[in-house]
Amino acid sequence: MKDLAGNVAQAVKKSHLKNLLVMDFQGPNKKYSLLGLKLADDLSAALALDPAIGLIDRRQFAEFVSREGLLIPEANQPDPANWIANQLSAKSFVIGNIEETGNDFILHVTIYDCPKPRNVQDLKATFSKTADLSSLAGRALDATGDDQRNRDHKLSSLPHSGQHGYSMPHCQYCPSPEFSTEARSRKAGGTATLIAEVDETGQITNAVILQGLFYGLNEKAVEGVKQWRMTPAIGPDGSPVAVQQRIEVSFRLY
Repeated sequence: MKDLAGNVAQAVKKSHLKNLLVMDFQGPNKKYSLLGLKLADDLSAALALDPAIGLIDRRQFAEFVSREGLLIPEANQPDPANWIANQLSAKSFVIGNIEETGNDFILHVTIYDCPKPRNVQDLKATFSKTADLSSLAGRALDATGDDQRNRDHKLSSLPHSGQHGYSMPHCQYCPSPEFSTEARSRKAGGTATLIAEVDETGQITNAVILQGLFYGLNEKAVEGVKQWRMTPAIGPDGSPVAVQQRIEVSFRLY
């Protein structure tokens, strides 16, 4: 990792790059694993030893993709990665992919300058396939990098709709959400998954992203569902009751 960090640092200095963000690496086999997380952490830590390199704290990246529920494989592509970098005030970024061979793991990284994004340099480093690295490669993470929240889809202490005698709210007035300017300009769409609190009147009072989208669509999804009106859930006693419920919000370009 020392040699790779030295080569990255040399490219960063030569191109006068500022505020560098090392994003989570993908792979092997286009998966998201603890190995990609470790190698990204190690590269960032090695670069931090050079006082001439300005770095964005990787904890900011982790918190952002967790909060936004972003898919790491998609975030490892230049344009979505560039958008994330801009959200975190990074002026340059590194993305990477891990290739597995017979005896080695090969890390391919690319350095980009914002806000193009412009490819500055491609680099690679080879790591012997030790038992420790192989173990990390075999420990897959959820694509959003937010394992705990995705194992327990629980926003609050409210009961889940459709379980234990609580019915599910249904849409009465659920208009399509508005597109963000960035998403519309890129013709980007998709489906965001949220978990929402629906009160006893059928109004959505709170919502958080479980699996999100890029380019400001998450904010539009949360804003949109708070305008929805639902038939309230009915509890075991036959009365309307507040519940929490998973909701999908789709952004379609026609």
